Amino acid sequence: MACLHARLRRGHDVADLVVRIGLVSPYALSAVGGVQGQVAGLALALCDRGHEVVVAAPSATGHVADHLKAHGVSVVNGGGTFSIPANGSIAPISLNPFAALRVRRAFVAAKCEVIHCHEPLAPLLSYAVVLLPPTPLVATYHRAGGGALMRLLWPIRPLFGRRFERSFAVSNAAKGFAKFVTTAEPTVVFNGMDLRALDLATPVEIDGPSIFFLGRHEERKGLSDLLHAHEQLEGVTLVIGGLGPQSEALMARFPESPTRKWLGRISDDDKYAYLRSATITCAPSLGGESFGVIVLEALAASSIAVISSLDGYREAAAGHALEFPPGEVDALRDTLREALRCAATGEGVGSASAKAAARDHGVHWSMAALAEIYEHSYAEVIEKRTR
Repeated sequence: MACLHARLRRGHDVADLVVRIGLVSPYALSAVGGVQGQVAGLALALCDRGHEVVVAAPSATGHVADHLKAHGVSVVNGGGTFSIPANGSIAPISLNPFAALRVRRAFVAAKCEVIHCHEPLAPLLSYAVVLLPPTPLVATYHRAGGGALMRLLWPIRPLFGRRFERSFAVSNAAKGFAKFVTTAEPTVVFNGMDLRALDLATPVEIDGPSIFFLGRHEERKGLSDLLHAHEQLEGVTLVIGGLGPQSEALMARFPESPTRKWLGRISDDDKYAYLRSATITCAPSLGGESFGVIVLEALAASSIAVISSLDGYREAAAGHALEFPPGEVDALRDTLREALRCAATGEGVGSASAKAAARDHGVHWSMAALAEIYEHSYAEVIEKRTR
């Protein structure tokens, strides 16, 4: 830390400095999820900027962990997970205090100069770091909406607000929740996307207009509503990515057909390819969304975004998407029809100027831009600690 302080005093720009950074995801790296994806993407972006990065997560195995290692990121496996209901979803978290201590030891051994805990209240991997901070701490809050778990964690609220040198939230919705469950005053940033990979993806060939959905197949994501709305549209292909607890029942009710494609779990490369090919990308969630990376990715890919009017989604879209009230199937159907009409006629959100404006909005939310924001905060908290 003193070394970094000396480098800053000599007038080096922060972008020219190499910082040893620890990142913690409380959720399994082997599972598909928003927070895990953000941690992995941030790690890669920070590595691209020349920093040394260590990522700790439960169940740090599989293709994401392998991809991180191949790009020079050190990965610490936080062990097995328990799946618990949280915010309308299922959270794969660690409840092993010894794993939390092992993560702390790994960060110390790696001589991390700053540790960045994502969703720090989520049990349990960040807790040893927070209770016994070996180095300056930064937090990012992703969650919007409460639940029984957060009520149980209320007694430790002051601790998780005061131990962090800087706190961030991915949206105003997440900031409101962070202020409710901690004493933190977060700075609102955003969830980043891999713009470079999106631009390099080759679109998939789909006959006629198409709608793309990607998300966990659970009630709060609204996939059932989308499937019912799609039944009332003719000549439009619905492409569905992801898996979840509702997959089997939904596939039985809405089987594969010439205009309905079930992809299952897909890679990021495939996601970007379908985003670039889809006429519409639909995010029909019923609630619990603090932000909408898929919305930004759709805008950047020049796919028309149709979203439920949740605060997180609306904040991400900033007026560049068509909205409908969450949970209203008829309104979703009508909004999809309007999007298809605009795409066919080149009017409204389907016009060249509207798509260019949506693309310009989307590109400002890249993971590289987010990494630069965090990079400066790391240097600030390290310098503050060494004064």
